[in-house]
Amino acid sequence: MTLAASGESGDGRPACGLRHTAVGRLVPGSIHSVSVSLPDVATVIGYESDDPATRRLVSWGYPRFRPHPYVTRVAELLAQDGTGPGEGLVPTRSARAARAAAAYAGLPPEAVFAGHDLHGVRLSPDASAAARVRAYVQHTGGHLSSREAEDVLLDAGLIESRQAEDTVEDAPSQAVRTVLAQAYGAPTEDVSLYNSGMNAVAAAISAVSGIQRENGRRVWLQLGWIFFDTMSLLEKRVIDVEHVTIGDPFDLAEVARVAEAHAGQLAGIIAEVPSNPSLRTPDIPALREIADRAGCALVVDATIATPYNVDVLCHADVVCESLTKYATGSADVLLGAAVVNPDSPLAPDLRRELPRHGDGPYHRDTARVAARIRGYADRMDRVNANTLALVACLERHDKVVRSVDWAYGAGSEGNYRKVARRPDAPGGLLMVDLRVPLEQVYDRLAVTKGPSFGAEFTMVSPQVFIAHHDLLTTPEGRATLHARGLHRDMMRISVGTEEPELIVETFEEALRQA
Repeated sequence: MTLAASGESGDGRPACGLRHTAVGRLVPGSIHSVSVSLPDVATVIGYESDDPATRRLVSWGYPRFRPHPYVTRVAELLAQDGTGPGEGLVPTRSARAARAAAAYAGLPPEAVFAGHDLHGVRLSPDASAAARVRAYVQHTGGHLSSREAEDVLLDAGLIESRQAEDTVEDAPSQAVRTVLAQAYGAPTEDVSLYNSGMNAVAAAISAVSGIQRENGRRVWLQLGWIFFDTMSLLEKRVIDVEHVTIGDPFDLAEVARVAEAHAGQLAGIIAEVPSNPSLRTPDIPALREIADRAGCALVVDATIATPYNVDVLCHADVVCESLTKYATGSADVLLGAAVVNPDSPLAPDLRRELPRHGDGPYHRDTARVAARIRGYADRMDRVNANTLALVACLERHDKVVRSVDWAYGAGSEGNYRKVARRPDAPGGLLMVDLRVPLEQVYDRLAVTKGPSFGAEFTMVSPQVFIAHHDLLTTPEGRATLHARGLHRDMMRISVGTEEPELIVETFEEALRQA
């Protein structure tokens, strides 16, 4: 397999973006790619249902959901060294993650292994315990980094070289934290880096839970239907707390009622700006007031909006962000951040507790992010302008497009503008509700199609299939989705930095055909 050094083609253009991409191709093309091309709905269905023929074509996936090939080879290497059978090993980023995953699965301490300076869990024959180990690693982002796996394989003589890529080797962690501190308006020391965005979220919720548990507070409020791995932290008791879900994030009266009903028990409120996948923005200043009355924390995931578009740290106790997305734009590295509000009453406790939770990133991942994050602000300027142009295009095609959910959508715009740093800065994510079967638009679009978002190139995802395929397969599941405004014929667009005229022209062509 021949791979571009940094996701670019030989002529300097992005290797992905406004063109059809072959099924199963790595997106963007690096061995560390976080996505894979799923160019039509039939392939998406085969991929999500583990159809053997499709799996032969598509061997890749988002690294938290499907083990990276390098990680699989590392497990095989460990098996050869006598650690255990390769299919029965789950390497993790740290000893902490391995111990926590084993405990969550009900496995004994000796299930945790060490070898080649790595840690992980040796699975038992119990299928349910194995599933719980893998679920813990996925939901908390405690996976082994593909770059760390690459170094292990290189040292063992199993591969010839590392992936060529741009990096910053001089104090990369400080470089990343400095950019984020300036973007959020926080001291550099209040920015912590993690193995992935989910790892940052899990660390923040765990840290707050640990602080609040001392006061007898164990209940979390989940605002709306948010990212499914974040929901899983609460619903599957990956973090040992109770939780209540508020179905409508706009219903402040209900949020206040539930908070009052759990007076003295409430640990925190978790919200996203906007939410994934529905792209709904709750009233963050009002949530701060409710949290203050309840004596609980407010944790906000600002990945989709980004700190360049919204100012939410002043309202939250801690803000989380997946740096895999817009911060890097290269779709070839997983990293996350948690930023403490220095003015929060919980700040001293959070500074103490956060380092006890989650996993620090591998140094090569940080070096890659440091090279890419320098273009963060400019990238968001271009994405914002392109998003406005594309929404205007989509709204002209109302015979095909029923509605577009985005930061400036109905119900969200007022709340979003309350925390916006500037006008005309909606971010780059859209959820398009189609009047026609998804295949008629998705299959025809000459753009990169697959999981993830936030790349510098435009991407489209059949997000309901990707995130909730299990619910699409049953009448009860489809009813659950419908109650939340979701159904199969929706596609998520992650707007890139290409010329706006080219983006619009590409979508115009597919919509006209539909």
